[in-house]
Parts: sequence; C-alpha cells; structure tokens
Amino acid sequence: MSATIDARYEACLAKRPDSLARLINLFKKDIDLRITQKLLERGYKNFKLGDMVLLVHIDAQGTINNDLARKARISKQAMSKVVKNLEADNYIGTRKHDTDNRASIIFLTEKGKEFMINAYEAVDEVQDLYAGIIGEEAFTQLKTILKQLTAGLNLS
Repeated sequence: MSATIDARYEACLAKRPDSLARLINLFKKDIDLRITQKLLERGYKNFKLGDMVLLVHIDAQGTINNDLARKARISKQAMSKVVKNLEADNYIGTRKHDTDNRASIIFLTEKGKEFMINAYEAVDEVQDLYAGIIGEEAFTQLKTILKQLTAGLNLS
C-alpha cells in the first residue's frame, strides 16, 4: 500500500509546477507585495492591503455594511471590524441610512478617496510591469480570461 501511496504522491508532486492554485497564489502574493510597496512609497505606512476588500466595494454614493460583506465574500462581523478600523483612520465615514434605521451607509472620506486614487495608480503601474513581461496582447488575454471565469462562476 505504501508504494502505491508514494507513487501517487510523487505524481502529485510532478504536477505542482503547473498547478493553477499554486500559480495564482504566487501571482497574488507578488501583486500584493508590489502594490503594498508602491503604497508605502506614497506614504501609506499603516495601511493594511487586506482592508482593500472593503474600500474597492464602496460605491460613490456609499454602501451598507451587509452589501460590502456580501460583495467581499466575508462575514458581516469581519466586515464590521474592518469598518471600525478604517473609520478610526479616517479613510471612511458612516451615516444613517435614509430609509432603513438598522443600516448605516459607509462612504469614502476625502482621505479615503485620495488613497483609492493612489491605490489605482499603483495597480496600473504593477499591471504595466506585468504587461511589459508578457506583452500587451497576452496581458489583455489574461484579463479577459479571468473576467470570463469570474462571470462564469458568478463571483462578481
């Protein structure tokens, strides 16, 4: 039995370099590191890249916590914690919902908007680096394929 398990395990190891999960994980770590570095260079010393899960989902008119949690695919409790941290750092503000007294609208402050502008600029710079490595056409194809997967899996 052990020889069979060892052989199967060796077969798994042989697949590792081409594993989609591994490749996406490596790429995600790289893009996070590069964006974080660019944000540090722009003076955002205490910002956690994980907090972007909230900021990228706030609409221009504001968004309620439950919608943010759903869009980010995290629990309402986890989202509430991120909201508190970002509100304490003045990236976001909250106000009562006009028609639902149980809900609050979360919106970007001026500091939050400025941060998002810088974050999008950093993302553009990192994307330019990647496009320079594989070429504009391949990079456009990569984004198209990822959008198709996202749509096909109803992730957006």
